[in-house]
Amino acid sequence: MTSPIRLRDPGDVLAALPYQLGYLPRRSVAVVALEQRRIEAIVRCDLPPPGVPLEPVVEGVVRPLLREGLVRVLVIGYEDAPEESEPLLCAVVQALERSAVAVAEVYVQRDGRRFSPTCSGTCCPAEGVPVPAPADVPAVADLVALGAAPLASRDAVDRVVQAGPDAVWPAGEDAGRPLRSARVRRAGVRAWAALLGPTPEGPRPADGTPAWCEHVQAAATALGDVPLRDALIAWLAPGLLPRHELDPSVLRLLERLMPRWGGAGSWRPGAADPGEPRGLLALLLGVCRGVPDDRPAEAAAVCTLAAQVAWSLGDGALARAALDRALRLAPGYRLAGLLVQLVDAGVRPGGRRPAGLRAGRAG
Repeated sequence: MTSPIRLRDPGDVLAALPYQLGYLPRRSVAVVALEQRRIEAIVRCDLPPPGVPLEPVVEGVVRPLLREGLVRVLVIGYEDAPEESEPLLCAVVQALERSAVAVAEVYVQRDGRRFSPTCSGTCCPAEGVPVPAPADVPAVADLVALGAAPLASRDAVDRVVQAGPDAVWPAGEDAGRPLRSARVRRAGVRAWAALLGPTPEGPRPADGTPAWCEHVQAAATALGDVPLRDALIAWLAPGLLPRHELDPSVLRLLERLMPRWGGAGSWRPGAADPGEPRGLLALLLGVCRGVPDDRPAEAAAVCTLAAQVAWSLGDGALARAALDRALRLAPGYRLAGLLVQLVDAGVRPGGRRPAGLRAGRAG
C-alpha cells in the first residue's frame, strides 16, 4: 500500500480485516496492533482444540508484537458458537496486559455481528451490532482498488498454491537435474520472462495451453540453479536479498531479459514507478499450480519463490500456505525451512513495516 486507508470506527476495522488477512477468518483470535492511529500488524491464530494448552499459542501471538515494540492493540475473537473464543481471548488479553501492552478494546464477531465482552453501555448492546457490509466501508473500496480480495477461508488460501488438474508433465523428463550451462540458464530466464509478460497485460498463467505448460516446466526446472533462484527472488521482491551477494552474470541476464512491471527489478537507479506487485504474485501462484506434486524439487522451489514474494508484501497466510506445500513435498528444502521460521515468528522482511491502515476512533 502506498497511502493510508482511513477507518472510521470498530465496524470498519472488522469489515476491512478480511481484506488485510486475505481470507475470511473463522474460529480464531486476531490481535490488531495500532501505532499512531495506524494498523501496524495483525497476528492471528486458530482456536486450539479443547484440552490443548493455551500457553504456547498465546506466546506465539504476543511475541511478535513485543519484538516490534507495538504497545496498543485491539483483540478480536471470531466464533461460530457463543463463547467458544473466550478461553483463548482471555488468555491473550491477560498476557498482553502483563507485558504492558494496552488493550484498547476487545470484540467478538459471530453471525455477522460484533459484541463487546468488556462493555455494557448502549454502544454495545447485548444483541450485538451488525458488522457493516464491505460495500458500505470506504476503506474496503480502497483495499479492493489495491487488489485485495479475501478468499472464503484459510483452507481456500492453501488451495491457491496446490497443483491444478492440468499440472501434468511429460513422463521421463529429467526435470530434477538442470544442467549448469549458460544456454540452459538463458532458457530458464526466457521462460520466466514469457510467463510474467512484458506488462501487467502480458501473458497470463494457468491458461493450460501447451506453450504455457512448456514455459512452466522450463521456469520451474531453472530454479534448481541456485544463483538464478536467488537472483529471481531479489528481482521479484527487491530488498529481500542484497545485490552484492548475487551472481553478477545472472543479474546482467535478468536486466536484459526480465520484465520490470509490478516493482520487479526496481533496484535499478532511476527505475520507473514500481507499481502494484500483487499482479506479479498472482502470476507466481499460477505457476505454483502448474507444477505437479510428482516433481517435488521443482514444486518446492516455485512455492518458495512465491512465498518470498508474498512475505515481502506482508501476506503471511499466503506465504505459509506456499511453504507448507514446499516442505510437504521436499522436507529438506533448506530455503523453505528457513523462511517458515521467519514467517511463523512474525519477522518482517528486511525490518520493514507495511504502510498499514490509518484508523479513526477504533477503540
